[in-house]
Amino acid sequence: MRRGDRWLLVLPLALTAVGVVMVYSSSAILGITRYQDPDYFLSKQLIRAVLGVGALLLCSRLSLRRLEQAAPVLLGAAVALLLLVELVGHKAGGATRQLQLGPLTLSPIDLGRFATVIFLARWLKRHPPAEHGFVRGLLPPLAILGALSFLVLRQPNLSSAVLLGATGFAMIYLSGAPLRHLAVPVGAGAITGLVMLRTHPYQMERVRSFVHFVMTGELDVHGSGWQLEQSLIAIGSGGWHGRGLGGGLQKYLFLPEAHTDFIFSILAEELGFIGATFLLVLIALLLWRSLRVTARTSDPFLFLLAGGLTLQIGLYALVNLAVATGLAPTTGLPLPFVSYGGSALLANLAAAGLLYRISAANASHEALARQRWSREGA
Repeated sequence: MRRGDRWLLVLPLALTAVGVVMVYSSSAILGITRYQDPDYFLSKQLIRAVLGVGALLLCSRLSLRRLEQAAPVLLGAAVALLLLVELVGHKAGGATRQLQLGPLTLSPIDLGRFATVIFLARWLKRHPPAEHGFVRGLLPPLAILGALSFLVLRQPNLSSAVLLGATGFAMIYLSGAPLRHLAVPVGAGAITGLVMLRTHPYQMERVRSFVHFVMTGELDVHGSGWQLEQSLIAIGSGGWHGRGLGGGLQKYLFLPEAHTDFIFSILAEELGFIGATFLLVLIALLLWRSLRVTARTSDPFLFLLAGGLTLQIGLYALVNLAVATGLAPTTGLPLPFVSYGGSALLANLAAAGLLYRISAANASHEALARQRWSREGA
């Protein structure tokens, strides 16, 4: 095996290191008040980071052919865990999204989105939509994607279901599917999203608060706009250089979920514009190198796998940053590699390992454009 793109190892590890530092800085106060231990969240994140690095190294040497063959098994395991979380899952914040495994927790959605990308890459390679048509080429993967999204919606977790569907649709498009074939599932997804908003008042309230903020610039600071208000205060008070690492004020229980969904806000407050820009540059470089690997891949399975994994990391980062800066309604999505959380960190580091492995499998003479993926007949 030739050496792969080492940036695909360096950049995820650098982001993970930044995440460990910021998790400690943003969660120490919460750890003291809730568990009488300032290192409570740090110790857990360090264990998860070590496990994640192990997953990265394992996936960086994985047999890609065996991974392709194991795709149905991985998908079956993900579905089983999503069903299990409904029966014995840990309920928190009005949602049931995690399985308790002793001192650690597992979020099946992270395995589900990872397994879905692998399975779709395998299916779309063996059943190209342009050759097999809508019924044989697209209907089966769309049905599987819809079933997984439904299980995620049941938790409920609208934002994760939306990004899972968006990743799947993008992979189907990359495989050469005509746009007209995607109109019906996109419409069905939009209707499902509207139904979820109508049947879950707290989600609708978040959307209403966001629309009101966009239209008027005003927030309900005593209600659904509290988190965004505190997030913007944190970002705005950071200035050019920040308050200094550990010197942030919003983490003193003003900003909820400071170590998870809004960790970027704490980073911007403590490290300022310079630190926030450095983080964004790291993320942008990782996405660029990942897209470069995708473009250089000739094998259909590896092309779709790399593209799907890159899309997942990019979409999660984009939505998290948009939420923290008031450009999207509040969701519960973590910032890849940086936010506190075990399952997401493991999934993202495993994805980085696979991207490195795919880059090692690419031959240097491969072209950036492939006739196989030309959009003739679309």
